[in-house]
Amino acid sequence: MTGFVWIASYPRSGNTWLRLALGALLDPGQAHARDAHAGFAPNASQRSDIEEALDVETGDLTPAELEALRPVAYRTLAARSRRPLFRKVHDACIDTAAGTPLFPPDATLATLYMVRDPRDAAVSWAHFAGVGLEEAVRFLCDARATLRPAAGRPPLDLPQRLLCWSGHVRSWLDAPGRRCCLLRYEDMVADPAAILGRAATHAGIAATAETLDRAVAATRFDALRAHEARQGFDGGQSAGSAFFRSGRAGGWRTALPPALGARIVAAHGPAMEALGYLAEAGERPC
Repeated sequence: MTGFVWIASYPRSGNTWLRLALGALLDPGQAHARDAHAGFAPNASQRSDIEEALDVETGDLTPAELEALRPVAYRTLAARSRRPLFRKVHDACIDTAAGTPLFPPDATLATLYMVRDPRDAAVSWAHFAGVGLEEAVRFLCDARATLRPAAGRPPLDLPQRLLCWSGHVRSWLDAPGRRCCLLRYEDMVADPAAILGRAATHAGIAATAETLDRAVAATRFDALRAHEARQGFDGGQSAGSAFFRSGRAGGWRTALPPALGARIVAAHGPAMEALGYLAEAGERPC
């Protein structure tokens, strides 16, 4: 059976870490930390998917035309492939202007959705994008937020409509078609083998306790951070920023001013409560 396995998340929620671990399961001998973007599970928004599938030059097309072509390209690639196609996704799971699902259910084998406490995601986004915390929080609360290639970088990827953080979460968890597998970043920090095992099972990747342990060992956060320090890692982050920064959960408690944390809870409280992000501190949405 062919089709796509979408590895989806809001930015800075552990997508790359999960992809590296899944890649290590599928091909233990490859240096996945070096090849994460050029190899396993490339970005679903890459122009090359449309160009390869439909034999078109994307440079002269408008964003609306490109968005309309994406579902067509995905269906074409799925029909041609003899194996599952893994793709990283930061887009929200939305419909195109014509009302067609951007990620067609009929071309989907499985969806893995990684979620992270938005307060931690905001702190991480501030470091990644080289912006202040207030701007990062504003970005997470913007229903029109769109991820675009950074200035000075070639436009290899298309604009990715994110919605606000909770809009992004709902778009994937409520998407029609096959049920997605919800994975929490915080649970992967606590027990990476268990979460990787759940993800592998849902994606149809064969795994044993031994292979899971090896994949976890190969993609420990400290190992990824050390690799980046030695050889670099270009994940699109701002100049001078580390891609693999802390790998911790709950850092927002000391990094995020209380007023900004409260603003996130006010904007996204219902989704945060449903995902367990308010229960520990006894917080409640406004």
